[in-house]
Formats: sequence, structure tokens, C-alpha cells
Amino acid sequence: MIDTEQGRICKKCDEFGEVSCTSCNKLMPAGMGKQCQDCYWLKRLLHEAELNDYLLKSNETKKAYSDFVEWLADCKGSMVAALKHNKFIYFFIRCDEIWHKIPSYESLVQEFKPNGLREHLTVLRWLILTEQITIDSTTKAQVAEQERIVNLLEKFDNKTPRCIEEYHKYLDQKLLEGKTSLKSVRLALQPAVDLCIEYEVKGLNTPTQEHIDGYLLLKQGQYSSLYGFVTFLNKSYELVMVCNKPSKEDVWKLKSKEIEQEIMRLYNKDKPLSPKDRLIWLQLAMAYFHQVNVTLSTLKALTVQQRNEEMYMIVFNEKEYWLPKI
Repeated sequence: MIDTEQGRICKKCDEFGEVSCTSCNKLMPAGMGKQCQDCYWLKRLLHEAELNDYLLKSNETKKAYSDFVEWLADCKGSMVAALKHNKFIYFFIRCDEIWHKIPSYESLVQEFKPNGLREHLTVLRWLILTEQITIDSTTKAQVAEQERIVNLLEKFDNKTPRCIEEYHKYLDQKLLEGKTSLKSVRLALQPAVDLCIEYEVKGLNTPTQEHIDGYLLLKQGQYSSLYGFVTFLNKSYELVMVCNKPSKEDVWKLKSKEIEQEIMRLYNKDKPLSPKDRLIWLQLAMAYFHQVNVTLSTLKALTVQQRNEEMYMIVFNEKEYWLPKI
């Protein structure tokens, strides 16, 4: 072993040695300093939480905040907790100023309003899980839906396209007017978000007709949900896009390309095919040449007859199917 400024390196394998973390005694690669990543982030989290403690006056609220930070670290990890805990301190400051403690759910809703509580869903989830507030099953389901919406929008990493932000506001307005439900808002946002992520729609840009057609080709089941987003885009941006269901021919073309890739993967295998690979070949051949989907378990129970050097024949649902040998 030789000593370097970065750590101990073995001449034979040229790999870093290991040292122990001074806080938890956990082994870690040499050169990372005296503490492992977990201990570093935990120390930073506790230090910042201690500083935030001075923003609160009530001992009861201070304890609640300390308990929440501890829970957040256990739930999300010390690094995520250290990076995100400051965004939740406002909730505890408001509670401290108004009630000097964490009040009932009804009081929270009256003060923050449902839309305001959306920004503090992680704290709300903690309060529910630790049974510090009691809510009925319907409200609990609503909170869960709000959390799903927040997680959905966080896929953009704080760079949400303008069209998604405006569509979300539009859906929220319908929710306030009682014209839709929270679950419907989430179901409407899901394909719109997926579409923009799939085709990297950013900033002031909007999806194109090509994007919509391509997305529906991959996910035909999202047609109804995406239709509302396309209608919104047309009205808001004076566009003339349409939401067309892909034809069976287009769906088959896409499916056949995927099957061709799988066929080539099997064909290019150097080793002889295993029994499972042969079943997969029969499954792919049935789909590609006859457009018939058969499960592997069903194929395994069928009798495969070799008719000549190039062809197999199987009987499925009282019909004969001829398949090429691979």
C-alpha cells in the first residue's frame, strides 16, 4: 500500500483502500474525509434544524418541528431531508404564531385553505401517520390525491412547462367551481405531464401534433384523458391540433417493429437456444406471422410438430398455424 493525499492505494489492484467514519465507524472509501455521506448530511441537517429552532417560540411547536425533521430523515434519508426541510419551516412558524402548537385538521384547513395545504403535504402526511390529527377516510383520500399531483408535477424538477402550469390552474379552477373532482384533476394531468416529459417540451413551448400522435400510438388507453389537454391547448394557444385514435394498422406497425427486434435478438444469439428461448420464438412467430397472441404457459402445453426442415406446425384453438424454424 502507498499513502496519497486522497487515501491509501494498492499498487497491485490500483483501488482505493477503506477507512472508518469517525462518527458511525462505518467503512468507506479512503479520500472521503473523516465522515461518511450519511453522517455528513445528518450533521448538516441537525445543525440547520437547530438554527431554525430559534424561529419558533412555543416549546410544543419546537418539539413538533424536531420530531418532523427526525421523521423526514428516517423516511427520505438524511441527504434529502437536509436539502428539503427548510421548505417546511413556514408551516411550523404559522402554527406557532397562531396556536402555539399543531392544531386540529379543521383549524389547519380554515387557515391554510385546501390549496394552501397542498404546499405542506409532507408535513400533513407526517401528522396523519403519527396520529397527531384525525381526519375521515374521504379527506384522507383527498390528501393522498393531492400528494400524487405534487409528485407528478415534481417530475419536471422545478422547470414545469408553461402549458402544464396553465392547464393545472385551469383544472384547479374547475375543482373550485365543483365541476370536477381531485381524482379527475390528477387523471387529466397524468398524460399531459407524461407527454411533455416524453418529448421534452420545455419553457414556453407546447406539444405538437406529431407529439400527440406518437404518444397515443404508445398509450392508446390515454385517449380520453389527453383529449381534454389538447382541447385546452387549442383554446389557450389558438392551435388546431386534433386528438386522433391510432388505427389498427398503425398500432400493428409499431408492434411488429418491437417483435422484429426481439426476433433479431434471438437470431443473433451465439449459443444454442434454451427451451425457454424456443418457446419465446414460437410466441413471437405467432404474433408476427399470424397476429395471434399466445402466452408462454399455453405454448408449453401445445404439441409442436416438425413438418420439414424449415417449418413447425402447432394447433391452437382448433386451428393449424405454420411457423418457420429459427
